[in-house]
Amino acid sequence: MWIRPEPSKVESVQRWDPLKEHQLLLLRRIGDGDDLSGPDGLDQRHSARALQTRRLVDISRRGGVWRAQITDAGRFYLDNGIHPDHPDRLLGGTAAPRQRARTTVAVKQGGASSARSEAGGTTTAASSARTPAAAMVEQARQLVERLQAEGGTVRVESPDADERAWYRRAIHAAKQHGLVPTGFHLKHTGRAAGDLIIRLSSDDDPDEKDWNRIRLNTRRVTTDPDLVFAALEKNPTGLEVTKASVPRALDLIRGLAAEARRRGHRVGVNTKTKNPSVYLQVDKTRRRVRLIEEYDEIPHVPTEQEARQLRRNRWMVLPKTDRVASGRLRMEIARAGWDKKDTWADDKRTPLEKRLPRIVRDVEDGIAADEEARQAAQRAHDEYVAEQERKRAEERRRWQAALDEARPEAAELLRKKAFRRAYGSWISANEIRAFCDALEVAGPDRPDDLDNRARWIGWARAAADRLDPTCGDGALAGIEFDIAPRPTTSGPSSATGARTSPTASTAPSATSRPSMRPGFRPTPGTTACADAPPGGASNGHAQKRAHGRRRTHTPTGG
Repeated sequence: MWIRPEPSKVESVQRWDPLKEHQLLLLRRIGDGDDLSGPDGLDQRHSARALQTRRLVDISRRGGVWRAQITDAGRFYLDNGIHPDHPDRLLGGTAAPRQRARTTVAVKQGGASSARSEAGGTTTAASSARTPAAAMVEQARQLVERLQAEGGTVRVESPDADERAWYRRAIHAAKQHGLVPTGFHLKHTGRAAGDLIIRLSSDDDPDEKDWNRIRLNTRRVTTDPDLVFAALEKNPTGLEVTKASVPRALDLIRGLAAEARRRGHRVGVNTKTKNPSVYLQVDKTRRRVRLIEEYDEIPHVPTEQEARQLRRNRWMVLPKTDRVASGRLRMEIARAGWDKKDTWADDKRTPLEKRLPRIVRDVEDGIAADEEARQAAQRAHDEYVAEQERKRAEERRRWQAALDEARPEAAELLRKKAFRRAYGSWISANEIRAFCDALEVAGPDRPDDLDNRARWIGWARAAADRLDPTCGDGALAGIEFDIAPRPTTSGPSSATGARTSPTASTAPSATSRPSMRPGFRPTPGTTACADAPPGGASNGHAQKRAHGRRRTHTPTGG
């Protein structure tokens, strides 16, 4: 017979030893689906490591995020109150209390006393327990499909305890049975209170800023009635009423919340601000609710201290009236837009408590009117954008038409300029040749100058041949007749926004010189005409430059 030895003080803890109370609570928390990945689980991670050493919890850091998940052994411990590796269980010894209870029930119901009957009873209980487990797996699969269909996030507003527990079990089942898609993991917030938000997060995006913002907003913005009134009772400063009117203000908020729930809406509180602020939520639209106590002005009665100060200082000015809380309350609910709101106040005949149904209906009508105004503004904006686009398209069409109309005139102007340059070059080439003929006829003054003159004449005739548009590389036949004009701008308006004439931008100015052929390169310095830009120069400009050079090189003593 196996006898378990008594553990000594120095003996290490065995993994099947009973859990302490806080460890058991933590195991149940992890079993409900809390993976301790949030800031509220930081102080529990050391205990989770202890559960991991007992194989009750698995801990991973996949994607840089700390997560804890319950194992099958942990689930067995929660169901049976004993570790599955406990020696008493493995060697057929005394069962755990919950196991003994189940076995006793099976024996009483079946009337069997043999070990086989007990085993059969246990098997039957286990098989009967698979049916709800299979149903939970199917519900977990549906939850994952819903997450995928709704963009990865499901929000359940203020669920009750049973619904909240059902979602936690579904999340745990999805994790345990591998229903989460590869590369994703499940996370949720609001496990105990507030709105329950479940998210299917990608492992490739470890950024937790957005999730942390959602978690904090879920805890600080809630429509749970208990949390709403607990926050207001703790800090009623946001109600903007005197201390004597706080009970009535809280009753008004409760009445508004009841009327809102009756019509399918909710009243919530936002605790992110310095003082809790109340809002009314209609569908997905939130409108801030303010309760303000009105004040009356009464004539100011000087106090004894003010009377003494007034006797010492005759120039002292006392206030004429004092503001006194009247007890009348005014409710303001915001509207869409800047500083727009609907207001209801107590009067002599009807207090705010009797106007709550009308207030909720007015809010519904106001939200509908705001939505219609928004849609009308959006339609007006779309029409304006379409009209501006139509005008720009019309302007581009007119610009293109002007370009098409001006292009033939510009091409004709370019032909004239090209022909005029060619004609001027031809005149210059013939004048150079005539001058060379005159130099050959005229004899030199000295015989020694004969060779030098021949060299000058040969160089000038070569320059004339290069300049002549009837032959050589600068021939007029090599210039394209259908010259394509190129606009100086790329659209109806220039870069500075000024409007440009199509004709002016298409047709070159008188000073522009379009190239004739890429190969036309007169040698600089031959004559005045040979120094012209590629394509030749006009006859007048050539003659002026030639005369200028002659005057420059004329000897002063001649």
